Amino acid sequence: MAIATLRYLVILKVKKILSLQPTKRLNLMPRQINLLLSVIFFSVIIISGSKLFKAENGIITIERNIEGTPIKIMKPEQSNGILVFIAHGFAGSSNFMRPIAVSLTQAGFTTIRFDFLGHGENTLPYSGSITQISGATKSFISQTNSVIDYYKNIYHPSSIILLGHSMASDIIFRTALTRSDITSVIGISTYTDVITSQKPTNILILNGEWEPTLKLKAYDILTKIGIAKPKENILYGSFDDGSARKIISIKNADHIGILFSKRTQEAIGQWMNEAFEIDPTIEANQMGIWIAIIFISMFFCFFFYISSLPKKLNQHFDIPFKKFIFLNSCSLIFTPLILNFLKFEFVIFPAHNHLINHLFLYTCICLFCIPTNNLKTFFTNRSILVFLALILVYGMFFGTALNSYVSTFIPMSGQRLSLLIMLLIGTIPYMIYLQILFNAKTYNWLMVGIAKIQLLCSLVISIALNFEELFLIGYAILLFLLFSIFFGSLSNKLSKRVYSQISVGFANAVMLAWAYSTALPLYIP
Repeated sequence: MAIATLRYLVILKVKKILSLQPTKRLNLMPRQINLLLSVIFFSVIIISGSKLFKAENGIITIERNIEGTPIKIMKPEQSNGILVFIAHGFAGSSNFMRPIAVSLTQAGFTTIRFDFLGHGENTLPYSGSITQISGATKSFISQTNSVIDYYKNIYHPSSIILLGHSMASDIIFRTALTRSDITSVIGISTYTDVITSQKPTNILILNGEWEPTLKLKAYDILTKIGIAKPKENILYGSFDDGSARKIISIKNADHIGILFSKRTQEAIGQWMNEAFEIDPTIEANQMGIWIAIIFISMFFCFFFYISSLPKKLNQHFDIPFKKFIFLNSCSLIFTPLILNFLKFEFVIFPAHNHLINHLFLYTCICLFCIPTNNLKTFFTNRSILVFLALILVYGMFFGTALNSYVSTFIPMSGQRLSLLIMLLIGTIPYMIYLQILFNAKTYNWLMVGIAKIQLLCSLVISIALNFEELFLIGYAILLFLLFSIFFGSLSNKLSKRVYSQISVGFANAVMLAWAYSTALPLYIP
């Protein structure tokens, strides 16, 4: 009787669903499915986060600031008495090196990471060219020596190892040449011209499989010190006299991926075994994979949640396409030319200051293609909740993960915060302009794409006109592309659902200014 009653109720429910209008039937399930998918990806985020926390079980992390240099020390439960100093590459931070530091610390090594001048959490700018020994390189070497000396006196290590990535590979090799207490030097994505057959002592060079230029450079280094037809994974020289030399290519790794690769940790572990004739039992962690899963899951969690929201009616702008093309082309050409001769000084850092001027002037020229008849509606459809929600999700949700495992993202100083505020002068008008284009009746996606490409081309022209001061704009272009792919796509999807483009534009402006203020190095020529 109970089964028959249940069957009858199910049939009634199905008939009720089928009796709905087709559009209502179709809209019923997708919203529920999108919410379910959002919950699933949120669960994956929780699982991935727990895996990352588990990887650091037993590690004591201490943060210090020595003479303006931010320091992160990782101490194992049982130390083997060896200190490993880990240095990041150009435009990076100590957070990039975290997976390698964790694997070494779990094996008994005490690891010390630090941020170079102008990078990461370091509030002191750097100056001079990084391509000249008398420029920034000299300052970075001095900074590295200061960190080594300070912690050598505290820990009295049995051995000292230097490990550096990209730009820092050259810095650590040059630093080792100024000292007699370095046992081994490990360069990742290495470029340097100072290695000889005996100095620095005991060298391991790691390059990614997808770094052909640096791989050739590694072969060239060994050839120049007298090794005929050098090969990978072969130990040349001896650890006894400090002449050990070895090069390894990390499979399926590029310039950044090599820092998160399990194979990189395994290669370093094998080198430690050979160098110290001990078994530190380095267990390569999977932090790189879990970090990637976290960011992918964050994207889709938010994506499917937005997809579950009901759509609101929207009003569109009638933007003349030919006028749009003409004015954007004028901006592309005239903005860099004008700013090459005349610009306001908002901040003391040339790259940041140029970005403010460039975004503001570029947008002012482009705005003449926007009709004014619908602007009142555009600016009145605002929602403080939408703005705050985006800032919360991007700044705290994504930002915390970025700041912990990739690159510094949370402003740690008044100087970075003041940069963020000043950058809003340029990012707010530009991001609102993009939202207006997204709201065009026709060719909206095409116009937004053209507007972004032409802005980037305009910035490239600025770099060409003043490379010495504005070379960092190249990194700003990369950040803009990543921002557009990740944050921009999610924001625009939300904008279509909630019809509050002005709120979305302001949120995007804050986040782009946030990214530029924290990720771009502080540089004064």
